[in-house]
Amino acid sequence: MGDALAAFAEYVFNIAAWLVPERFFGEFLILFAGVFVWLACHYCPAELPYIFPFVFNPIVFLGCWFLLLWYFRGMQRISPEQKPGRWRQGFFLFGLGSIYFVLQTHFEYVSQHMFCLNRVQAVTLGMVAPFGITLGWMGDVLALGTPAFVVRWAKAAWARTRWLAHPIPATIIFLASTDIWLIPSVHFAAMLNPRLYAVMNLSCLAGGLLFWTMVLDPRPNPPARHSYLVRAATGFLVMFPQIAVSSTIALSNADLYPFYSICGRLFPSISAGYDQMLGGMIQWIPPGMMNTAALLISLNALRLAEAEADKNFVPPPGAKVYEAKWTGRQ
Repeated sequence: MGDALAAFAEYVFNIAAWLVPERFFGEFLILFAGVFVWLACHYCPAELPYIFPFVFNPIVFLGCWFLLLWYFRGMQRISPEQKPGRWRQGFFLFGLGSIYFVLQTHFEYVSQHMFCLNRVQAVTLGMVAPFGITLGWMGDVLALGTPAFVVRWAKAAWARTRWLAHPIPATIIFLASTDIWLIPSVHFAAMLNPRLYAVMNLSCLAGGLLFWTMVLDPRPNPPARHSYLVRAATGFLVMFPQIAVSSTIALSNADLYPFYSICGRLFPSISAGYDQMLGGMIQWIPPGMMNTAALLISLNALRLAEAEADKNFVPPPGAKVYEAKWTGRQ
């Protein structure tokens, strides 16, 4: 079966090279690769290596690869003065790669057989990956590499939904997209239903992207909709309801998530109570550290914005000292 798929792939590739316009050839290759991987996952899953999807998700697969293509294309087109630094590039690529790793490799299998690894997956989708992608802040780069019709569609969609980027709805969505799936009965249903399981993961990712894009926006206000201090406070204060939920899970003596005992744990030597404690700690400590880091990042962005504003400041006639900023500069 594998040889037949390889021969079919080569045949389609040769035809596409002749028919598909050059400017869309990258997108076509990704679409074709998606079909190829889907067929491979469907007909010969046992022969696939670890890096192939355990359960093929076209939204995640195409989304990650399209963004990677548009990123590299945009990096080729952007001017040297506007080119993001290597740290920003690294954060973006790490965030994008993290999404792909936890959802489109066989890590998804192990995350369904250990509660603590399931929490690694959830924290990656809701915290780590959106945090990295937002720190990269590749909007300008992606706009240069994305087809014009996709940019127009994205702008129209954002115009209708940008009210969700207010701190209050963004925080509610962020917490709900994570905590609702931790209700034992809801979690049990999601782990048994493949479609609901996919909704759980995608909603967690969407809530994280919405929240962290608002909190870690590096721009001053305006063009950002809210001040640095509002964003810093939002990113920090959301930590406390997260702590309340995750600490309850970690410190509970009851087996809140029997699904993993029923389906069989990947490591039988780890008891249900210990697995649950590890999962609660993973949901508790790393996100809390990232919330604190978000506070420091926002305050540093405020400092840099004030330093940039000071470069263009013209003291009024006759003034010898102008008002010092919160950083202590004069």
